[in-house]
Order: sequence, then structure tokens, then C-alpha cells
Amino acid sequence: MTDHAFTESVVEQAALGWLEAIGWSVAHGPDIAPDMPAAERANYGEVVLGARLRDPLLLRLLSGDRRARGAEQFTGRTV
Repeated sequence: MTDHAFTESVVEQAALGWLEAIGWSVAHGPDIAPDMPAAERANYGEVVLGARLRDPLLLRLLSGDRRARGAEQFTGRTV
């Protein structure tokens, strides 16, 4: 292994940091699992957390961001 090897954890932490920096809400997976009080999906088969995808897009739409219109159409079909 070289000094430049990436692990899944390194990549995940970097991605979470970037997403949080641009305004996305980051949560620890087990805290929002289906059987928890703060569940964000009904079961593990739901791979997209609809509210987490939809809510930031709605804020952009409400602020007049015209680019969000395509995203709204996309989320309407997928979530």
C-alpha cells in the first residue's frame, strides 16, 4: 500500500465535509435509521432520503433560482 491510498472512510468524511460546507444537513446514519424516533425513511430499501434531497431544492426555488426547476422535476419523478 502506498502513502496515497484512500479508504472509504477518508472519501466519505471528505464528501460529508464538502456537502455540509455548502449547506446540506449531515446526520449519523444510525440516528435516522427506520426503527429510530428520528427515522427519515420507512425501510433500508429507500436509498434516497427524499426530504434531504427535496428541502434544499425547494429553498432554492423559493429564492428564485431558476436552475432548480429541473431539479424539482427530477425529484418529483424519483422521490
